Amino acid sequence: MIDDDIRAVEVAERRAATDALRTALLSGPVNDETFEASANTASWDASDALAAWDGERCVGSVGAFRFDSTVPGGARVKTAGVTRVGVLPTHTRRGLLTRMMHRLLTESRDRGNVLATLHASETSIYRRYGFGLATDLVSARITTRDAKPWRSSSPSGSMRLLTYSEVVDVVPALYERVARWRVGSISRPDWWWSRVLDEAGRPVDTTYGKGSFVAVHTSPDGIDDGYAYYDVDWDESFATNPVGRGKVRDLWGASPAVEIELWRYLLDIDLVVTWQAGERPVDEPVRRAMHDARAYEVRQRIDDQWIRILDVDAALEARSYGSSDATVKIGVDDPMFADGCGVWEVSAGGAGRVEATADVRVDVGTLSAAYLGAVPWHDLAALGAVRGSDDVLDHLDALFAVRPTPFCGTGY
Repeated sequence: MIDDDIRAVEVAERRAATDALRTALLSGPVNDETFEASANTASWDASDALAAWDGERCVGSVGAFRFDSTVPGGARVKTAGVTRVGVLPTHTRRGLLTRMMHRLLTESRDRGNVLATLHASETSIYRRYGFGLATDLVSARITTRDAKPWRSSSPSGSMRLLTYSEVVDVVPALYERVARWRVGSISRPDWWWSRVLDEAGRPVDTTYGKGSFVAVHTSPDGIDDGYAYYDVDWDESFATNPVGRGKVRDLWGASPAVEIELWRYLLDIDLVVTWQAGERPVDEPVRRAMHDARAYEVRQRIDDQWIRILDVDAALEARSYGSSDATVKIGVDDPMFADGCGVWEVSAGGAGRVEATADVRVDVGTLSAAYLGAVPWHDLAALGAVRGSDDVLDHLDALFAVRPTPFCGTGY
């Protein structure tokens, strides 16, 4: 197979690329009705997609959505959200994915993207392309009975439920206004909202069954400052008393305090005995607000966001740095992009390229892992990915660390 077999996906080729991806991800081909009814058209239009062909058969694909990411200090940088990555089992182990990824990242950089991000189906793949594991998330099960009484201050503000006709008008704008303070958060395009919010408040034709709702928190000043998107249903296992269960699908507030208020609302809903939350920040403060902290039981901690810096100059200049009297010179090696190699001086005042001897040297994947501020430099040094004195590592941690911990929280 040669590089010319990899090309941009035309509209008429989207179905073939979709079926190839589904096969790679252990699913069968999609039928006509499902393909046409899904958000595929809009999401394809809003992405940059490549596919590999063996004759007339699509054998692999990669793509990138067009996002922006919040970096430390609040700036937002253009980001390629890598997606639709897969190769047919008949064509793996031939270097095809490497060729597709290299072309995708090169073209993404040429389009002005500063970062590439992804959520990995298989975590062993992406370090070879310069990605670093930058953030984690937790999945938790919460028992309402043990969470109360609350240890936090009395409730403030009010809650309201949105009707189906209100959801699309309210939630996307509210997310953009109240959630983007969190480092690692990304923009959510219209096609994403259309897919995710489709069930929220939608009237159903069944007598009973799962309900999907969005509740909005309003501050005492009358300003909407957070929301929770959730499902509730009955758990009717055989020969047991039926009890309510809930699932948190999306929860954001303008501050951690507002997010505690959203949790207070959820855990006060009558009949619901347990809640599941599949994607939450690792440092979510609500656990400490509960009467019994073990009511918030973390069932899994897993990788959230993988980052690949595409433009080292733009990335390091875009973010802010912590208070430190020190200046550290970081040498970076990027085997894919020649101008990603060099030395950058970082201080509390900012970062810039210099001609000097580096205090530490790292590859671009290691810098990418540390970039958002969730991964300590000392941890990277323990892996052998960074070599430097303890003093230099202390300074790097002081300069790069961010709290609250960075978190993406958007699947794509």
